[in-house]
Amino acid sequence: MSIFNLLSYKLENFLNIRPFPKELGTVFYEEDEPSLLSVVARKHDGATVYLSRWQDLFSKRAFEDSMSKVGFTEPDCYAILLVLSRFGHLLEIDNRQRANKDYFIFFYLIQLISLKNSPLDADARLRNHMIRFLLFELSIDDEAYRRFSIKDNQLTMATDTLGPVAFLDVIDLAYKVIEFNDRREHELPSTLKNYQTSVVKLLTEPDGTIHRFRLNDRHSELMYPDVFLQAYDQNNKQIFDALIDAVNPLQSTENLFVSNVVLMNYSFHVLKNKPREILKLRRYISDEALFGKLLEAIITRRMGVNKALFEKVPTGQDLSLIKDDQTSFYNILYSL
Repeated sequence: MSIFNLLSYKLENFLNIRPFPKELGTVFYEEDEPSLLSVVARKHDGATVYLSRWQDLFSKRAFEDSMSKVGFTEPDCYAILLVLSRFGHLLEIDNRQRANKDYFIFFYLIQLISLKNSPLDADARLRNHMIRFLLFELSIDDEAYRRFSIKDNQLTMATDTLGPVAFLDVIDLAYKVIEFNDRREHELPSTLKNYQTSVVKLLTEPDGTIHRFRLNDRHSELMYPDVFLQAYDQNNKQIFDALIDAVNPLQSTENLFVSNVVLMNYSFHVLKNKPREILKLRRYISDEALFGKLLEAIITRRMGVNKALFEKVPTGQDLSLIKDDQTSFYNILYSL
């Protein structure tokens, strides 16, 4: 099962609401509500099961009772079921709207998939930030998502009495104790488990695979943090040119996606801790109006930066003129 293929198809739909359909295998998409496509698997009788509702297939109370016998508490079980159900929401396609949440989810996914194979984050400091914010964007509450971290290149869950446990081991144990309500199902549990473990592996376990989305944009490689950071250190002119292109009014939807992610990389990896770095960009751009548009885009994109961060930086711009509405959707050139 290729979770990255599912993710690529999700991106295709984000950029184009009428992409060519694809054969995706045992896990695929089905319209749940008008213009809302959810990840599903097929039961033995041909009916579909939404992976976000997989826990409806078994007794929650029986699951908790069985897990308690091996040391898992009720809050532990709540976190397990919540995260695994939200994995079903992770790749859903919502063509009813385009939200900041979509950009943040794509950003965190790109960071995790890239950094796991890079020596840039050997201590997993960045990846731990990304995994927790990804779980937050999936509407997982604070009590649950703070249990999860990346250690020794694997996703770990902090339990109440057993201490930290590898989450893949937790999933294995969960499926051993689950008694599916319909005993005629044999392949479905394997499909569900394969999907959930594949998500964990894609996000956290190094595999030596360079995952790249197929995008027709000359700056697309700069979406990936390892490429971006190396370019900024060795040739920041390349980064600055990409940032200037970010406010080009002639961008396609693919260009806009790349521009947003490059902008988020610049904000998170460069400006968040060193806001005065923006003065290098200001010196590179001779056009004050253009620099002002870029500064507004950086602030309004809201990836780890805000207006307050630049109050003591001599940007030459009137920050009070920038509208930073926390509820608006910002896509550089237009709001929807």
